Amino acid sequence: MGLGCWKKTLSEQLAEATLPEAMDEYPEIVSAVLRDGHLLRKLRPTEASDVALLLKIRAASDADLAGGKMVAKPNMLALARAALVYACDSLHESHMIVQGISGDESAYWHGMVHRREGDFDNARYWFRRAGTLPVFSQLHRAASAVSSVVAAQANWDPYLYTGLCEQEKFGEQELRDELVKLQAIEFRAMFDDVWRKSFKT
Repeated sequence: MGLGCWKKTLSEQLAEATLPEAMDEYPEIVSAVLRDGHLLRKLRPTEASDVALLLKIRAASDADLAGGKMVAKPNMLALARAALVYACDSLHESHMIVQGISGDESAYWHGMVHRREGDFDNARYWFRRAGTLPVFSQLHRAASAVSSVVAAQANWDPYLYTGLCEQEKFGEQELRDELVKLQAIEFRAMFDDVWRKSFKT
């Protein structure tokens, strides 16, 4: 069932969900994305939603992005950068980053990008490549708090979510607000996952 006219900011919706425990502090550039209430409002954006913020992400060095922390896995930090530009709706730029990185997490982000591009078959291909990720159980718990459709599943199902987004594209509007909220929850869970892995040895 839909959630009606849903107008909460990204930070408010994420605060309500049962998400993976966040790291104590993010660097300012990361915090700026996570608290921006205008991001991730479109299921299929056609242009960047916050160009000024996007330019700051582009200009940030890896050291700036890491906030002085020692990076253990540069590929995971690259995925975190791809995630930040993804949140700003710069899908082509995010796509360019993720396609240069191998691994299950990158494959999943690749699928997320294709889904938001409206390329649903390609999204499913990349979700198959990714397989079932450990973070899915946390993502499922968070998503179940806002969606009875997701709660009815045993785990997070990217194919189900992709199918619902595809139906919305072709006119099924009842779940649109719920899908936008799920998109934000998926983003945060997946972002926190790659962020942590950037610094774990």
